[in-house]
Amino acid sequence: MPSRKASRLALLFLSFSYQSIMEILTLALPIFALSLSASPYEIGLLATSRGVAYSIFAFLMGYASEKIDRKRMLVYATSIDMFIALLFYFSRVPLELIALRFFEGLAMAIFWPAIEPLFVKIEASSVSEALRDFNLSWGFGGIIGPIIAGGLITIFGERSPFLAVIAIAAIDTVLIARYIPPRKSVDDEGQKPPVKMDRLPIKLVSTTILLGAIMAIFFAFFPAFGIQLGISAFEIGVMLFFFGVARLFFFYVAPSTRMNLELRIALISAGLFLVYIGDKIAIYLGVIVIAAADSFLYAYTIENMLKGEESTRGRMAGIFEGSLGIGYILGPYIAGLAAELSFSYTFIIASLIGVIFIAVLTIARGLKI
Repeated sequence: MPSRKASRLALLFLSFSYQSIMEILTLALPIFALSLSASPYEIGLLATSRGVAYSIFAFLMGYASEKIDRKRMLVYATSIDMFIALLFYFSRVPLELIALRFFEGLAMAIFWPAIEPLFVKIEASSVSEALRDFNLSWGFGGIIGPIIAGGLITIFGERSPFLAVIAIAAIDTVLIARYIPPRKSVDDEGQKPPVKMDRLPIKLVSTTILLGAIMAIFFAFFPAFGIQLGISAFEIGVMLFFFGVARLFFFYVAPSTRMNLELRIALISAGLFLVYIGDKIAIYLGVIVIAAADSFLYAYTIENMLKGEESTRGRMAGIFEGSLGIGYILGPYIAGLAAELSFSYTFIIASLIGVIFIAVLTIARGLKI
């Protein structure tokens, strides 16, 4: 049986490396699809394919993680990633990439609802501190992944990132087998009562959907908006790098931050409005403010989702990830029509969505709903 410290370090590396895998594929697949003469519509379907699978299966896998050994689920996820990355490498037409990416979304939906409760269980500290370490590790992966993908594509070509994904997923599988403890049998733990199907935490679910939608809008349209303003692709990359670094910092301070939900949402609306202004200084400031709000909102929602009894954490992790997935799908569709007029309008729409949500929360509190 691995020690608690070894298991904790393994979990930190797994969340870092798996987020790196996601970021590598996020950057590599559209570029590879273009090399296969994919249309803009087909490139859009690449994101939709993964998002649909993720939003649906994350709910189901969260419930399943309360019945199935989470160690086994993690192995399933990394094994799927190895196999899918191999098929990506040998793909010849964009339609194959679109179909295969559905299964990448399935792997994500298995992995995250399984690993999040393990962090809370293995960490000896409080839930907020355990999730801070989790957020820092995957946040760091979000910075490193694009660098790996970009470097490999530049040096070795469009297919090379898929080989890196195979290697990382193989390392992850070995670490899971060696350092993640299996769930104890029912005989060891005693017979547990069946999980109750409690009412959904509507405020947390709706806030998570909002967060997913707003961040999907930001990441989907920010690069094109920058190009439209005459900002170079390199400088856009620098801005997103600052976003990643700032998000890491604010993840670190999030557990000690005392800020109500409405103020966290107001912060992200303010950041989006700064980006909408279009002045370069305002954009840099807006990116940092959005990173702070993203960190504070993500930390708030996941902590409140997982702070209940251990027997419900798998289900709540699935609800959390599935709600993010719904937002990832809805956000770009909501803002897509405005983007036909101008990419800048997507940011003001996202900002207004946050303001409207604050108004709904305030009314609901006044009516004691």
